[in-house]
Amino acid sequence: MVSTDIGYQVGGVSTSLYRWNVPALLPPMSSARHETRSRWCIVVADAAGPEWPVSEDINVQSAPVQYCGLGEPTTMLQKALHRAIRISHPARVMVTAAEVHRSHWQRALWFMRAEHRFVSESPGWSLLATAAAVLSIAARAPSALITILPARCYVSDEWTLTVALHRALSAPSFLADGIVTLGIVDAELGVDEDYLVLSAPDDRPTVAVAFTAQKPMEWVARDFVRRGALVATGIYIAYASALAALLYRYWPTLTHNILRNLKQSYVRGLENRIAPVLAQEALRAASRPFWDRPPWLTLRALRVAHCGWSSLSSTQAIEGIVTAQPEAAQYGLYQSQYDYLKRERTS
Repeated sequence: MVSTDIGYQVGGVSTSLYRWNVPALLPPMSSARHETRSRWCIVVADAAGPEWPVSEDINVQSAPVQYCGLGEPTTMLQKALHRAIRISHPARVMVTAAEVHRSHWQRALWFMRAEHRFVSESPGWSLLATAAAVLSIAARAPSALITILPARCYVSDEWTLTVALHRALSAPSFLADGIVTLGIVDAELGVDEDYLVLSAPDDRPTVAVAFTAQKPMEWVARDFVRRGALVATGIYIAYASALAALLYRYWPTLTHNILRNLKQSYVRGLENRIAPVLAQEALRAASRPFWDRPPWLTLRALRVAHCGWSSLSSTQAIEGIVTAQPEAAQYGLYQSQYDYLKRERTS
């Protein structure tokens, strides 16, 4: 049973956030009642992925693709931040980032309080920074809604995705079973995408995810899609208490250490630092591949119409986006509209 201070009994060990006095160290809330009903977003900007030139200058250095514009003036990180403030107040947006890439993300976060930045000192440990952000929100408001948005993605039709996000956030019944993820219905196979393979449908608007197929071969992906599989987005929506409970259930000791790190390092006006010792603790709890692609999430998927989604998980996927953009822009079309017309011409 979940108590009002989001303390959980796991194996007889109390895991209350209030036991470590985390709320006392966090910025004060103007209205606790309003806060508990609020929407929060965590933009994941430190996920590993391919690098790409940050501009068309052949002499410029490459950077993780989320810090690139792919031919446009707005980077993928900036677009993710815009996405976040469409569904949450700007004061309730948090970002995970890696210290090594500070020069690429710092200017984009000018509007964000430093306390809402979770900066990892060990590149490649995005999940730890995300867990720290989740726990900090859960300490403030256990019943708040959290949306986790990846910065490493491309969307040509933002309207379709935004409508789906609002739909998921506005219907409490969608979240009754825990964590909801968005899955894209795609007529064409994406390049190097993961796929959500669904269980048999029931009478609910979301469908249970049987498993996630990670970058299957093309013929396998085509068969999955034919049977109704969805493109995985890495977008997750859940109550703060549900996400905190998940962390406590699997790693009570690591969760304790994350909270202790927040408590010891918190200073108003300064960023939250994810110390290297937490990565070492994570490796003691589970092997590295387990953290890179956690297999332990129980999900239900909400279907989203085609919106020109790409997870930008490979250079081939990025090249496909960059190559198609100029011709689509020439006709003043969304990428999804251009793809549709191209299919019509060739059919």
